[in-house]
Amino acid sequence: MKPSRMLWTWPTTFGPDEIVRCMVDYAFSIETQGGIVLRVENEFIYETASGLTHRLDPAGVPSLLGPALSIARSSVTAGIADDRGTLHLDFADGSAIAVPADEQYEAWTLNGPDGLLLVSTPGGSLARWGLGTE
Repeated sequence: MKPSRMLWTWPTTFGPDEIVRCMVDYAFSIETQGGIVLRVENEFIYETASGLTHRLDPAGVPSLLGPALSIARSSVTAGIADDRGTLHLDFADGSAIAVPADEQYEAWTLNGPDGLLLVSTPGGSLARWGLGTE
């Protein structure tokens, strides 16, 4: 198996991107001050600043997503999406989220300014359009 290759980085040029909203429906979503909306529809890993790991499923019981809500009012300090459709985000509070691709479904989508759209496609790749995706 070839090593993954980074295809996109979260735009933190002007500093961390503050999280202004966390949403739970049949997905777990965040919206940032910089205008990025991330929607996670499959299982993901949330790691606390102390290193405690939670495997969370947005399609399951909504209250079980509680640990991930602690990123509200934090900021994204780094984020990468790779050619396998995996997304990894680091937050100012020391926590992190990792969203692997799924074999059958779009694991996550990310929308942003200037037509930015990233989609973790079924089977493990990344479709990308717009700003900073060349």
